Amino acid sequence: MKDNLFNIDFRKLAVLWIMTDIRKNGMINFIHVLIFPLVTLYVEVMKNRKQNLIKMNHNYQKFSMQKRLNDAFDRIERRIKIVRAVQYEGIYLYTEAETDPTHPSYFSTDPNNKIKWLFGDENPTYLRSESELTSDFDFIVEIPNTNINQFMLKAEIDFYVLQTKSYLIVIK
Repeated sequence: MKDNLFNIDFRKLAVLWIMTDIRKNGMINFIHVLIFPLVTLYVEVMKNRKQNLIKMNHNYQKFSMQKRLNDAFDRIERRIKIVRAVQYEGIYLYTEAETDPTHPSYFSTDPNNKIKWLFGDENPTYLRSESELTSDFDFIVEIPNTNINQFMLKAEIDFYVLQTKSYLIVIK
């Protein structure tokens, strides 16, 4: 929708609607006093419209939410980052039955599978604990150590994030 549709100069419009024979300075000032609440309401509606358009242009995706948070809280340096909460990928350790193509529980029809062995590879395979492979949070919001209002930041994130997602705010 075009923005020119919402550009209304109520002071000028009110003066134009006055009959020309009574259009004097005193009457114009009186009309301006009468329409002042309407002008104030119009300014509030336009501010609200601008905020709603900003909210509609962003969604729950990582890049969109990170852009919105940087626009709102760190406009110049853009240091707010959204990172994954789980830092390590799990490695499945196969049993001998799963690696034998003749065994009925063999996991694939391709005999050239890339199977990770715990011992014998030139690169060692590191085992992680369950706490390193899982997290209580879906993502982490890293913010700089500045005077960012954390309540406003949390409210902004809660507006965009899905209800099933949990997050942690970390000051870096």
